[in-house]
Amino acid sequence: MTRSKMPTIRTECVTSNQASFHARSTVRIPELDGVRGLAIFLVLIEHYIRDASQLQLARWEAWVLVPFRFAWSGVDLFFVLSGFLIGGILMDARTANNYYSIFYARRVCRIFPLYFLWFAFFLVGFYLTGGNYAAQTAHRSVVQILFNRDLPILSYPFFVQNVAMSLRGTMGPMWLGITWSLAVEEQFYLLLPLAIRNLTTKGLLRLVCAGIVIAPLLRIVLLSLGCNQLAPYTLLPCRADALGFGVLAAILVRNQRARDWLASHRAQMLSAFLLLGASACLLTKFPFASRIFMGLGFSMLGALYALLLLLVIIRPSRGANAIFRWKPLMGLGTISYAVYLFHPAISYLLHDGILHRFPAFDEWHSIAITGLAVATTVSLAMLSWVAMEGPLTRWAHRRFRYSLDTN
Repeated sequence: MTRSKMPTIRTECVTSNQASFHARSTVRIPELDGVRGLAIFLVLIEHYIRDASQLQLARWEAWVLVPFRFAWSGVDLFFVLSGFLIGGILMDARTANNYYSIFYARRVCRIFPLYFLWFAFFLVGFYLTGGNYAAQTAHRSVVQILFNRDLPILSYPFFVQNVAMSLRGTMGPMWLGITWSLAVEEQFYLLLPLAIRNLTTKGLLRLVCAGIVIAPLLRIVLLSLGCNQLAPYTLLPCRADALGFGVLAAILVRNQRARDWLASHRAQMLSAFLLLGASACLLTKFPFASRIFMGLGFSMLGALYALLLLLVIIRPSRGANAIFRWKPLMGLGTISYAVYLFHPAISYLLHDGILHRFPAFDEWHSIAITGLAVATTVSLAMLSWVAMEGPLTRWAHRRFRYSLDTN
C-alpha cells in the first residue's frame, strides 16, 4: 500500500550513475495506481457486500457476485504490488551510502502517522467503552466486536498482531483486525533490505524462488499439524509467495533481456494469465481452509497478480491502459491506505448507529447504509491524503534522498 515512485522500465535500469538513478526513481507508472485501486476495490467488495450478505449468499452469488468470487484476494494483490514496488526501489538503491536510513525514513513517514493515529482512536474507544471484554464472548454487541482484549494491545505498536492472531485463533478487535497485513508488510520491510543489499541479483533470485516454493508447503504443514487457519493466512513466511512473486516481477523488468522476451511474448503471458485465473476459479470448489486451497490457491493467485502487473507495465494494451488509467480507479488507488484502515470500523459504526444491527447487504435500507459507509470512508481517506499523507510523502521524498556510491 505504498504510493508508487517507480523507475522507468523502458530504458536500461542497471547503472551506477547518480543523475540516472534520480531520473529513474522519480518516474511513476500511472497504471500502478490503477492496480492499487483494483486491489482496494476488491477489498471493499469482499467486506461490504460478500461478507455482509452471507444469509443471501446463494442469490447474490448467482446474479451479482460471480465476477467477484476472488474479492477476498485483494490483500494478495496488495502483497504482490508491495513486493514489486519495494523490491524495485531497493534494487535501484542497493549501492546507496545511506541505503537503510533513507528507506526506513521514507517508510516511517508513509506508514506510521496514519497507522498510529488510527491506533490512538482505538485506544480512546477502548477506554471510553470499557473494552475489558472476555475473549471471544458469544453474542457480542458491535461495540464489543470493535473494542476488546482478544489480542494484547502492545502487539499493535510493534506490528506483531499477526503472530498474536495466529496463536490465539482470532482476528481481535474489528477496529484493528485489518492491520494483520500491515504487520506482514512491516516484517517484510525488515528482511528484504538486508537480502537485496547483501545478495547478488542471482542470489536474490534464488532466495525469492525458494520463498515461493516453501510458502505453500509451510501452509500445508501448519494445517496438517492442526493449526487454526489464521496461522497459514497471516504469518509472513506463509505469504512469502505473494510477496516473492512481486519481487520476481521487479527483477524481471530490470533485466533488459527478460524485458525484451516478455514484450515479445505478450500473447503467451495473457494466455498464462487466463489459464491461471480459470484454474484458481476451479479451486473455489474446495473449502477455503483446505490443504489443497491453502497450498495451491494462494500461490496461483500470487502468480496471477504478478502476471497482471507485467501485462500492465510491459507494452500494455489499449484496454489495459483504459482500465488502469481510469481516473476514478487511480484516485481510489492513491487513497487506498486510508480506505483500507478505515472501512471496517466505519461500516460497523454506521450500521449500528443508524439501524442498530450488524453490517448487512440484504434490504434496501442496509444497502443504503453500505453506500453511506463507502462514501464516508472515501471522503475521510481523501481528507487524510490531502491534509496529512500526501504532504508527508512529498516532504519525505524531498528530505530523504539516496546518495549512490559511484566508485
